[in-house]
Amino acid sequence: MTPTASRQGLHLGMPLAIIALAVWLGLTVGGRWLESAIRAPVAATVTGGIGLSWALAAVFALALLRASDRRRAAGLCAPQPWKTLWLVWPPLLYALLMLLLAWAGGWPQPRVLLIVACNTALVAISEELMFRAILLQGMLDRYAVWPAVLMSSALFGLSHTANGLATGDVSGALWQAVAAFLQGIAYAAIRLRTRSIWPMVLVHGLWDYALVTATLPHPAEDGVSILPYIALLAVLPLCLYGVYLLRPSQRAALAPADAAA
Repeated sequence: MTPTASRQGLHLGMPLAIIALAVWLGLTVGGRWLESAIRAPVAATVTGGIGLSWALAAVFALALLRASDRRRAAGLCAPQPWKTLWLVWPPLLYALLMLLLAWAGGWPQPRVLLIVACNTALVAISEELMFRAILLQGMLDRYAVWPAVLMSSALFGLSHTANGLATGDVSGALWQAVAAFLQGIAYAAIRLRTRSIWPMVLVHGLWDYALVTATLPHPAEDGVSILPYIALLAVLPLCLYGVYLLRPSQRAALAPADAAA
């Protein structure tokens, strides 16, 4: 395949990224509200069965990336080079610690754990493809690294307000938005440094799995879990880690490498 042929496809720029985000929000937010209306409250869509809306959103984002001209630059490949995987250990450690805290009071039913695992995997794949691949790369097509990271992370945070607003929990929507924004900066930084979304798909899935299972009824636990508030505090160091990864000496090397891909 010639270099010219390898670049054929939809141009993954800012306009296409914004249109893709609108479609993705329609599939996820609209789909979740429809599922909650059929099943029960929004929380039941996570434990009551596989979330069709998340699956459709993931398929849509993956198909768009596969049809684009910047799929490798957007991170749809293995880490480059492989040694950059060591950058993932801080958020991965956080995710594993959160999982241990979530299960400290006992394990939910195995069937529930399996359903939650499938749904959180779909959410992680869908959100990383949308925000750290399509949207971030589309913004990098027009802006420098930091504006692109901040804007894509802000939109990532805003998209999480739908979770709280759908249940009428405004304060919950706010803390989710702030936590997702801070988390998004770290995720974007690692995506840029590893040039791959897949390490963060794993971390993102484990993190969400810990948070969701922490809010489920446990056999040896009564009352409300404080894990969501711990998670909010935990993402602040992750955000600072992302800032460190995107320090000036590293940003200078990111844009040419991204463009070359």
